[in-house]
Amino acid sequence: MDSEEILVKNLVMKAKQELFSPDVDLVSLVPPSPYDIAWLSMIPNPHRGSDEPLFKGCLDWVLQHQTTSGFWGDDDHVPTLESLTSTLACIVALATWDVGHDAIRKGLAFIHASTEKLLQEQNNSFPEWFVIVFPAMVELAENKGLHVHFSHGSTAPVEQVFQKRSKIFQMHSEEDGLLIQSPSAIAYAFMKTGRKEFLSKLNSIVRRCGFSVPAIYPMDEDILRVCLVNRIERLGLAEHFMAEISSMLGQLYRSYISCKEPKNKEKHAMPLQLYKDSIAFRLLRLHGYTVSPWKFCWFLHDEDIMVYIEEHHEIFLSAMYNVYRATDVTFTGESQLEDVKKFCKRILEKDTLKDSKNLHDQIKHEISIPWLARLDHLEHRKFIEMKEPVGPWVGKGLSCRLSCQTNAMLLQLAMENYTLRQSMFRNELRELERWSKDIGLVDMGFARQKTAYCYFAVASTTSHSSLSYVRLAVVKAAVLVTVADDFFDKEGSMNELEALANAVARWQEKELDGHGKAIFKALKDFVEDISWQFFKQNGYDIKSYLQDLWHQTFVSWLKEAEWSRNGHPLSIVEYLQVAKSSIASQTILLTAALLLNTPPKSETLKSPQSHPLTDSLMLLTRLLNEIQSYQKEQEEGKPNLVLLHTKGNPKLGAEESIGIIQKILDEKKKEFLKQALGIKGIKGDDMPEACKELHLSCLKAFQMFFNSTNVYDSPTELLADINKAIYDPLKMDAQGILKKDKTKSLANYGKYQTTCVVKVQGNSRKEFVAKPYFGYEVLALQLRKPTIFSTFRNSKVCIYSGYWG
Repeated sequence: MDSEEILVKNLVMKAKQELFSPDVDLVSLVPPSPYDIAWLSMIPNPHRGSDEPLFKGCLDWVLQHQTTSGFWGDDDHVPTLESLTSTLACIVALATWDVGHDAIRKGLAFIHASTEKLLQEQNNSFPEWFVIVFPAMVELAENKGLHVHFSHGSTAPVEQVFQKRSKIFQMHSEEDGLLIQSPSAIAYAFMKTGRKEFLSKLNSIVRRCGFSVPAIYPMDEDILRVCLVNRIERLGLAEHFMAEISSMLGQLYRSYISCKEPKNKEKHAMPLQLYKDSIAFRLLRLHGYTVSPWKFCWFLHDEDIMVYIEEHHEIFLSAMYNVYRATDVTFTGESQLEDVKKFCKRILEKDTLKDSKNLHDQIKHEISIPWLARLDHLEHRKFIEMKEPVGPWVGKGLSCRLSCQTNAMLLQLAMENYTLRQSMFRNELRELERWSKDIGLVDMGFARQKTAYCYFAVASTTSHSSLSYVRLAVVKAAVLVTVADDFFDKEGSMNELEALANAVARWQEKELDGHGKAIFKALKDFVEDISWQFFKQNGYDIKSYLQDLWHQTFVSWLKEAEWSRNGHPLSIVEYLQVAKSSIASQTILLTAALLLNTPPKSETLKSPQSHPLTDSLMLLTRLLNEIQSYQKEQEEGKPNLVLLHTKGNPKLGAEESIGIIQKILDEKKKEFLKQALGIKGIKGDDMPEACKELHLSCLKAFQMFFNSTNVYDSPTELLADINKAIYDPLKMDAQGILKKDKTKSLANYGKYQTTCVVKVQGNSRKEFVAKPYFGYEVLALQLRKPTIFSTFRNSKVCIYSGYWG
């Protein structure tokens, strides 16, 4: 074991201990919310007058967690809109107790220096949570005697934010609600009313979370399971946490099926509910669980809800993105997923998202390239290089993501794991290039040299470290298929082709010479090597079945050569019977599948079409090839499904025929996915799970090669992706990983002095009461009927807290 493997192994052990130990509280994986902690720190101790905070530890936390740049936030390096509101809340908390004067000065300097840049990045498209919280916190800071000074360039956008707040208040001034999950709103409510139930909730939060209070409490732990498993899988780390993922998915499944539709359909709860249920559905279905999509498609039956989502599309973008991703695993007959996909696409294509470039980029990527055409290994790289994880929604609601510390630990592991895989891939590719040269396939002249292309596709879809022998076998089979197919297509005479096909039938090279002899010898050596490895692993001989499998393929190539050269008139049925075999996807896959720990049965090798999954793969890979190669084959005078369909339907052009074939292809993909991902252990299905996964990997490789054009035959189109997968180092550094806490003490900051009176500037004389804001998940405070409290003199409260935008 080399140093890279040891490092990855140690990082995996550390992650398992910190994330999956029995004594780990899932809530501890959520980032603390500086905004909410600041509000708890403002509460005076009711038993000691107003001389000190009730939650002294929260004030300590505020003092200890200011970044070197002067702001408060989950990421020490990248300030966001949320950093503005959190920083304002924290300096107000410090000013409340007359401590941390240097920290206040740095916080005000950050607001002055950064507001213009952060607001301009929004292009006047501010999330509603920010439109409400930011002005309120500015007013609160001013009331504390803190002069919030903005740069000249930020004056106009700040005014726009205040104006937008007024419009929102006018639109939703009659909305009512209750305090549910916002620690900051509960803190304000307690300061205002002194009611014991609010104090009890606050004490409960601190007992569970300590002073690192999250933005939401209590929290649905299924959301955390969804976030954690999703993060691990998208970073390419699933192979290291298979038992842990299985356990968490079991818990998710029990929760998912406990009710057919979500319990809470209130509008403010919908983005989070849709986010959770759609990711859970996708994860569970990919892992073979039987789950219904109606858990997150129910809103299709509610016209008002659909209108509401469109009108508030910004707060639903992350949810719609994940609902759209859930439709990747649509099975036959699930029309609701087709409908929800169209709806989500319409939402996602509204290019108004300014708050998260990562989410915006992922949406474009998701819409432009179908899931089956995206290779897992490159998807892992993209997710790693994105660095900042995308949470359930945009804005302050990102508080329900995993903490920066947790993400940093997983990110570091993912970086080392990806680098280790690249090293493994380079070694395997060098071995394959030596093999290809040694057996004489490189210097034939007529054949496409596709060793690197084949390896790239295989490694990027089947990257598990334990599958090295399987990867090598798939690539060797694919290289042999490519060279032999080219020999039958354009190099060999009919006599040479018949001799080679007969040699494969007899398994003897007699009467062969030249290229035919070299191809047969390479095939014979390869099959005997696979047969020997299989015998050592399983104790019985499989060679005769392998010989027959390859012979079927050679016979199909010979038949196509006869058709091309004789101009034999064909029906579509007659053509597909042969073409499904000549694509050779079944030959490549089943040969390599013999090296799996649970190989396919010999009956599948004897008659690949007899197993529905393999038969489906053969058809799909052929149709993908037909659509992208019809022009080339028309020029070469070879049969092709598009050409045959157009000939049989003279009123249709090639594009119309392609459209019809594409519809068939799309439906057959759904059937394939149901067979590959369907119920584990279903009666009559004897295909091992590992073999099903290899079928899916094979389809993804073909889909990538023939997605929108024939990149397999392009000499350059895949080179950049090959470099990314195998050679190019990740384009990021490890800065910010596993940050260290500061160790300042509250005792260093002087005496406490409290004033909790907050004055709203301007002419508004309305009361702000605690409630869930229209369209959001966590409770806030909203304008209601005019009321004046004598205890507050001329002051009114304007605090929006716990916002999920």
